Parts: sequence; C-alpha cells; structure tokens
Amino acid sequence: MARVSPLKKSLRDMLLSMAVISLPIIAIVEWFPHDAKNPDDAAQTVDYTIPLAQARRDPDLPFQALAPATLPAGWRATSIHADFDPGAQLRWELGFQTSDNQYAALDQVADGKGVDGILSIQAPDATQVTGAGGTVTAGGYQWQVYVTPDGKRHALVRTTAPVGTAAPTTLGKVGVVVSGTGKLSELETLAGSLQ
Repeated sequence: MARVSPLKKSLRDMLLSMAVISLPIIAIVEWFPHDAKNPDDAAQTVDYTIPLAQARRDPDLPFQALAPATLPAGWRATSIHADFDPGAQLRWELGFQTSDNQYAALDQVADGKGVDGILSIQAPDATQVTGAGGTVTAGGYQWQVYVTPDGKRHALVRTTAPVGTAAPTTLGKVGVVVSGTGKLSELETLAGSLQ
C-alpha cells in the first residue's frame, strides 16, 4: 500500500476543515436578513409637519418658520433642526435630498451674525456674486446669490425684519438662507415655494 505524504495529508485536512467552517458562515449570510439598502439611501425621510406647526405657534420667535408649500418631484426631507432656547441664537433648519441625491437646506436665523454663521456651515468660503447674476427673484423676494470658490455649493440669502412679540428684543434682522449642492435653479425653486 502506498503511503500518503504528510504534506498532502495536512493539506487535505486543512481543506476539509475550511469546508466545514465555511458552510455555516454561508448559511448565516444567505438566510439571515441583512440591510441591502443602497448607501445613497442612508438618509431617512423625516416628517417636519408637527415641528413646523409647533414653531409657528411659538409667540417668542421673531420670525414665522418657513417650509416649502410643495417639494419638487423626487425630493424628500431628511433633517430638521430647531433651536428655540431663550438666550440662544434662534434657528430653524430643514434639510432635503434632491431627486439627483444632492443636498438642499432652508435656514432661518435671528440675532446678530446669523447669516454668516449659516454660510460658514452650509457653503464654506462662499462669496457674494456680483453683477447680473448676483441676485434672483423667487417667491416675490429678491435673494443675494453666493457661491463657493469651487462652484459646488450655492446659497440664496435674504433678510427680513423681526416680527411678533420678540421683535423689540431681537438684535438685527432675521436671515433666510437657502443653500446646497444642488443646481442654482433647484435652490431658486425651493426659495420660491417657501411659505
């Protein structure tokens, strides 16, 4: 009888062991549920109707919280931020994912340097566009156009006087900023739909 080389025997044993170990791993991967979402769909859709209604009922805000009357086809709301604490910089923010997976945001901010703070977050290093393309009209308001040096982010900015019972104690104007990585025309559509 021919003898089997110890090297061949240990290789055969190793392959058999790997097969025994691999079968349960394959079964776990195939049979147990796992998240098959596309990474682009990682942002969850949020409903901002209740926070919006609460913000609009707050008598201490120097602005009426805005939101789009309707969203363009394929857009969805992905974030809400409301900072209405007394003594803090008052801020209302809605974030959206566009139909082509770009980001758009609406920010309202009161007290002092609000617009500059929002621009530093939403469109870092953006500068105001001068000349013919420096302003757009959307929703009956004139907006100042800002763009980042690389041209990938835009912002539309307008200011309003404070309103309501908090108006006498509000420092400066209320800033409204529509910004994002989407096309400028999409930001104009969002700005025009605000109510």
